[in-house]
Amino acid sequence: MSVHVSAHDLAAVPRAALWAVRLEVISQPRQLKLWLAFLSALCVFGAVGALLSLPPGWEVLGTTPSFEWGILITAYVFFAITTSGLCLASSLGTVFGIERFLPLEKRHAILAVLCLVTAFGIIALDLHFPVRMVFGAVLSPSPASPMWWMGVFYGVYLVFLLTEVASMFSGHWQIHRIACVLSSITAVFAPLTLGAVFAVLAAHPFWHGALTPPYMIFSAFLSGTALLGIVFYCVHRFRLADFERTETVALPALRFLLIIGLVASIVLVAMRVVTGLQSTIPALADATVALIAGPLALQFWIFRVALGLVVPMALLLAPRTRTPIGIFAASCLAFVGIFADRALFVHAGQIVPTTAAAGTVSVPYAEYTPTLVELSIVVGAFAFVALAYTLAERFLDMSPHLGHQARGQVEVTAWVPAPTEGVL
Repeated sequence: MSVHVSAHDLAAVPRAALWAVRLEVISQPRQLKLWLAFLSALCVFGAVGALLSLPPGWEVLGTTPSFEWGILITAYVFFAITTSGLCLASSLGTVFGIERFLPLEKRHAILAVLCLVTAFGIIALDLHFPVRMVFGAVLSPSPASPMWWMGVFYGVYLVFLLTEVASMFSGHWQIHRIACVLSSITAVFAPLTLGAVFAVLAAHPFWHGALTPPYMIFSAFLSGTALLGIVFYCVHRFRLADFERTETVALPALRFLLIIGLVASIVLVAMRVVTGLQSTIPALADATVALIAGPLALQFWIFRVALGLVVPMALLLAPRTRTPIGIFAASCLAFVGIFADRALFVHAGQIVPTTAAAGTVSVPYAEYTPTLVELSIVVGAFAFVALAYTLAERFLDMSPHLGHQARGQVEVTAWVPAPTEGVL
């Protein structure tokens, strides 16, 4: 067993591994070291928050009986739908064979796995007893429950994504093609069932209704495309693997997809607002008013509408900003806007209590403020995705051709100098 590092075959022994790690650290540019150190510190910050949330009886979350779903649910939904959006955007190349979208193939799969694993970690911390959920879903299935189907689809989705990544880097083309098709199909059904979890809650009229599942689909598409826009700008900026095609093929393709996602999102946001204002259901009308003219109005108009929709659309359409930096700015703003939209969606659905039957009354609005523990978990989640993807970008073969993996040899690409005489 050997490890192939920067054109050198090293024996898979502790001394050789330590030598490779040492040279890798030494060879890293100073900016990369600072970036990895910064992300590692944020991951530690998030890990501390995660540990504090585990002991039973510790009231470290800001949720209340009036406001049962907080920022952890927001983050879970955000990462889960981003996973689907990544596959939906990339399926145009991997499944339908459109050449201009083929550069998205490898990077989308790695990002999708990282986002879905992060989503599972967040929901596990929010549930406190995730093992019970796993056993309950397997030993006591409930096909009539959208939440059960959501767990099934996302669990199967993770298996398809892992198979897609493994076959991609091992050169098993037939398995890879099948996994791509299956993951793309699941990428549609998974956010639909996630939307159905909210849509069937008649006690929360802002969530209830037929608009919620398709809204999840288009939010997922925009979120995944925006994340790819951020990543491919970094590929272009730092001249990473396959950077030659990034400016001429990948970024223009992502600009086209971003425009589609933004147009669809603008239409659906407008439909939700108009439907809510015209509704005869008091809780839905009051929640919509709270969103556009109440305590949520500042976040809605600034982060969701202006920075999340209007400005990105202007950047993508204006001739002077149809550049890599313009697409990067639009992607960043759209990405932040989708997270704000998920937070507003979760918040608006609970801000107006519909009944006092449960013994909880909040007048005029239910209040929720995330605690430092919750914020640390969310920050740590973003840092984990960024850190893991940075390492993947550095060590994995991101070229358009599948990486070769010979029997008994693991292929790892790293930027390290050649060994000096007598080191090993």
